[in-house]
Amino acid sequence: MQHLSSHKRLITILSFLILSFFCLLYVFHKIHPTERDSYHTSLLEEMEQASSFSEFTDALFRYEVTSDSITTAYTLKDPSSYGIPKLPSTLTTFTFSGYEKQKKEQSDEKTLSFLSHQLERFDCNTLDKQEQITYSLLQKQFDLNKQLCAYAYYEDLLGSSSGVQAKLPVTLGEYPLHNEENIRTYLSLLSRIPEYFHHIIAYEKHRAKLGYTTPSFLLQSTKDGLETMLEGFEQEDNCLTETFEQRLREISELSKKKRSAYCNQNKKAVQKYILPAYRELLGYVDSLLATTSINITDKTSDTTSDSSSYSVNQEYIPAANTPYGLSTLPNGAAYYDLLVKSNTGTDRSVPELIQMTEETLKQTLGNVLQITLTDQPAYLYYVDHPLETCYESPQGILEALSLMMRKDYPPLAKTPAYRIKLVPDSLATSLSPAFYMIPAIDDYENNTIYINKLYTSKEKGNLFTTLAHEGFPGHLYQTVYFNNTNPLLIRHLLDYPGYVEGWATYVEINSFHFLKYPLKGDSLCKLYQSDTIMNLALCSRIDMGVNYENWTIEDVDKLFKDNGFNSYYAPEVYAYVVESPAVYLRYFIGYLEILECKDKYRRERTDGYSESDFHKSFLDVGPGDFETILNYIQTN
Repeated sequence: MQHLSSHKRLITILSFLILSFFCLLYVFHKIHPTERDSYHTSLLEEMEQASSFSEFTDALFRYEVTSDSITTAYTLKDPSSYGIPKLPSTLTTFTFSGYEKQKKEQSDEKTLSFLSHQLERFDCNTLDKQEQITYSLLQKQFDLNKQLCAYAYYEDLLGSSSGVQAKLPVTLGEYPLHNEENIRTYLSLLSRIPEYFHHIIAYEKHRAKLGYTTPSFLLQSTKDGLETMLEGFEQEDNCLTETFEQRLREISELSKKKRSAYCNQNKKAVQKYILPAYRELLGYVDSLLATTSINITDKTSDTTSDSSSYSVNQEYIPAANTPYGLSTLPNGAAYYDLLVKSNTGTDRSVPELIQMTEETLKQTLGNVLQITLTDQPAYLYYVDHPLETCYESPQGILEALSLMMRKDYPPLAKTPAYRIKLVPDSLATSLSPAFYMIPAIDDYENNTIYINKLYTSKEKGNLFTTLAHEGFPGHLYQTVYFNNTNPLLIRHLLDYPGYVEGWATYVEINSFHFLKYPLKGDSLCKLYQSDTIMNLALCSRIDMGVNYENWTIEDVDKLFKDNGFNSYYAPEVYAYVVESPAVYLRYFIGYLEILECKDKYRRERTDGYSESDFHKSFLDVGPGDFETILNYIQTN
C-alpha cells in the first residue's frame, strides 16, 4: 500500500501540542521568598485544620496557585478576589540545589503523604457528587505523583520543542497584563531568567554525570532552535517586544508616556537578560555537541536499514542499532508506565495499550483497503487532494463550526469571545501548527488561539480540522463548558492531558462529517478520518516501542514498511518520541478511551441513546482519569 499520509498531515499530528501556563512548572522542591514561604505554611495549617472538604480543597488551591507568579497570573485575573494576598514576584520554584535537597530529604514524598492523610480525614460517602469526583481524582493524583518522585533526573528540560527555552517565549508573550502591577511583575520576572537558566544547565550537567545523556540528534535540533530564537531576539522588533507593546495598548488607563517608558524598559530587559541567557544556553549545548559523537547521515552511507528512504531534511539521525528511549535508563520501562498513566488517565498497562493500538491500526488499514477495492475513484481522489473546504478564514471556520456542532453537542450559555493570533515568524519552526491558550478561570470567556501559518492553512488542507481541535467543539468549547459547571477550584489545577487532548482528537475526527465532499457517499470522509487515526496509531505504537520495548530506528523502519507505509519520516517520529515520551498517547489513547466510554454508555441506555446526551454526560464530569469518568457517567 502506498504511503497514505502526506508530510503536512504527519507534521500536524507530530505537533498538536497545547501550550499552557504549566510550561514552566515541574514537580520540584518549592523554594520561595520568605513571604511566600510563610503564606504557604499558613495554608498547610489551614488544610490540617479544615473541618470540611471544601475548606481543604480551597486551601490546597491557594497553595498550588501561588507556587509562582507565572501560575498565579495565568490562572487568576484577580487573585485578591480569591483571598490571595500580594506576594513577591517569582519566576519559578525550581533551583538545582533545591531539587538536590528535595531528593535527598524526600520532601515531595512527605508533602504528598501529608496531603493524602488530610484527604482521608473526610468520608467520601458523605460528600456530594462533585466533591466525590474531586476526592477520587485527588486520591489517585497523590498516589501517582508519589510514585513518580522515585525517578529523579529522568526528565530532559532542553528538548527542541518541549524544553523550557522553547516554551518560554510564548509564556512571556502571553503573560496577562491588566494593570501596572502586572507590568512591573512581568519586567521583574525577565531579570530572573538568567539565574533560572543557570539552574537548568546545572540540572542537565548532573543528568549527564548520571549517564542520562541527551542524544546528539536531539541536541542538534535544540541548537538549531536556539539559534533561530536568538536571531529573532537580536532584532529590535522581536516577538517579546511586539507582543508587549500590543498588550500595553489594551490597557486604557495607561498614559502614552508611561506606555513608552515601559516599552523601553522591556526592550532593555530583552537585551540585558533574555539574550545573554539564551546565548549561555546555546554555548552549553554547543559544548555538549563538541564532546558527543554526531551521526551525520551521508546520502550513500548505511547507518540505517535504508537511509536513502529518509527525509533529506533530516541531517542528523539516530544510529541504526542503538536504542535511545526511556527503557534504556535504570527501571526506565517502569517509569514510562507511570508517565503513560499520568499522560493518558488510563489504568491499563502498556502491553494492553500496545494491543489496543495494534488492533485499531489493523482495523483502520482494513477499512482503507475495503474502500480502495470498492470505491476506487474516492481513493484516487483522496491520494491526490488534501482536505478541501469552502471556508476562507479562521474566523469563518470557527463561526461555521459553532453552528455545525449544535445538534450533537450541548450548548454553551453564550458564545465565548476569542481572538486568532499568528505565531511570530521567529518561533514558527519550534511551535505547533496551532494551539489554544488556557484562559484565567475568572476570565474564561476571553480566549486565544494561535495559528502557525508555516504548517496550517487552507491550501494545506488542515485548517478546518485544526480549528475543530483547538476551538469548537475542541479545547475552547470544552474549557468554557467545564468552567460553566462551576467546579471546585482545585479541579482547574489538576492536569489530565488524556481527557483534554483525547476530547480534542475525538471531535477533530468527528468534524470530518461536517464537510461536503466532491464525490457521492461517505468514502472520502472515512479516508480522511482514517488518515488521522493511522498517523496517531503508528506514532503511538512507535512511542511505546521506543520507550518501553527498547526499539531502535530499524524497528521503527520495519513497522512502517510492515504496514505498507514509506519510512521516509521514521527519523523525525523516532526523535520526537525520544524527546517527548508518552505525548502521542495523550491524543490517541485518550481518543480510544473516550470511544470506550461512549460504547459502554450506549449499551446501558435501553431507553434510547443520543450523541448529545453522551457528550453532555462526559463533559459534565470534567477532566479526570477514565476510570473515574466512566464510574460517574454510568451513574447519571
